[in-house]
Amino acid sequence: MKLLPLPLLASTMLMATSTVSLSVQANDMVAQAGNVVVGYWHNWCDGAGYRGGLAPCVDLTEVHPDYNVVNVSFMKVYDLNAGRIPTFQLDPAIGLTESAFIDQIHTLNSQGRSVLLALGGADAHVELKAGDEQAFADEVIRLTDKFGFDGLDIDLEQNAITAADNQTVIPAALRMVKEHYRAQGKNFMITMAPEFPYLTTANGKYLPYIQGLEGDYDFINPQFYNQGGDGVYVEGVGWLSQNDARKEEFIYYISDSLINGTRGYTTITNDKLVFGIPANIDGANNGFVEDPNALYAAFDRLKAQGQPLRGVMTWSVNWDMGTNSAGQPYNEQFIKDYGSYVHNQQPPEPDKSPVFSGIADTRVVRGTAFDPLAGVRATDTNNIDISTSIQVTGTVDTDIVGVYSLSYSVSDNAGNSANQPRKVTVYDDNQPVCPNAWDSATAYSTNDEVTHNGTLWQAKWWTQGEEPGTTGTWGVWEEISPATCQ
Repeated sequence: MKLLPLPLLASTMLMATSTVSLSVQANDMVAQAGNVVVGYWHNWCDGAGYRGGLAPCVDLTEVHPDYNVVNVSFMKVYDLNAGRIPTFQLDPAIGLTESAFIDQIHTLNSQGRSVLLALGGADAHVELKAGDEQAFADEVIRLTDKFGFDGLDIDLEQNAITAADNQTVIPAALRMVKEHYRAQGKNFMITMAPEFPYLTTANGKYLPYIQGLEGDYDFINPQFYNQGGDGVYVEGVGWLSQNDARKEEFIYYISDSLINGTRGYTTITNDKLVFGIPANIDGANNGFVEDPNALYAAFDRLKAQGQPLRGVMTWSVNWDMGTNSAGQPYNEQFIKDYGSYVHNQQPPEPDKSPVFSGIADTRVVRGTAFDPLAGVRATDTNNIDISTSIQVTGTVDTDIVGVYSLSYSVSDNAGNSANQPRKVTVYDDNQPVCPNAWDSATAYSTNDEVTHNGTLWQAKWWTQGEEPGTTGTWGVWEEISPATCQ
């Protein structure tokens, strides 16, 4: 059996007794628009803990109301002889009939809470192949309509992540499911719970799922547990592993790295990042945060820099309600520590600004043609093309060598606007070639300098594969000056 997801946030006192109100309801499907506390629910009884504890089976309606997202574990392949399409079967040991289970999901929905179906588990045997997209999508839709689930959480681990064609079939199928419910005016939630080492640029086994569902997933709650010595290197701080005693530093820097796509990690924006930790020492072999103040402090630092996280996740609600090896109850300490903290924070305002694509700093050979709108596109928050409304300020004279600044602006029908600058460098092709041009395969150390797109850049810490000009203000590359070569 496996101990999964992650809990994450924390703050103070008072345990909320009222139901969470930060939700958006579309017909009979509930999707969360604000901060979240995610807890996984066991579809089995009496799970054994890593330290000898016991996790009881519980009714969904017994789950503390501050858990506003409950993930039912698991959708999987129960019988290999029955085919490779995963499904869900309610464990009779739980003591619930299917109708009672459906009623309990409806009860949580009526409280503004979402119930998702988690795909995975240690014995999931998920090995989908090309051509299975429609069959898998149909099964997800069938289970969703039958039980009233509000979405699906991808919780594949280890070999299942890359098994067969999972990395392409699952994203493609879930996009089909998303569109199916979108046509009904509903938001079918899609989330993921990757083990965090698989979010690095060097070992990014989960990146095909994230990239394949870009724009369609609601949030990602990585598992920051059961990973031992894996972590992040921070210039001036050193190596911070998941098991490092400097827990606040680890939580802060690993989150900062993911939010900004730095230190060798892919990018998961702060409004999409949910921090996952175990409910207690029985919920995972390691990674438990003994002092909630460490998480509070790290989260407060992220909030102070304008990048508050979306919430926390934990494995699991059953362990939060379980007992230790001595039979003493854990008394739902996890949700007491983090529930009020997460839900009483100011929820991140959804960004409704239009989105540009195709705008990047570029270099043009002197005397050649340049069209500032070539390849440039803009879409509104509903992904409707509004490219014809793009306005460009500034000009580029390709007969004169120099660096030119352009400004792109666009507004949608709702009055939401966006602006983006662009630098265009006109150069003489007789200019000398830069000896230190940036190379994606080269590893750079602190203070190493490279040239890229007509600009001299300096690395603030070790990096590889991160393109200068794309890592943002908080990123690894610092702009120094225009380059004197090409």
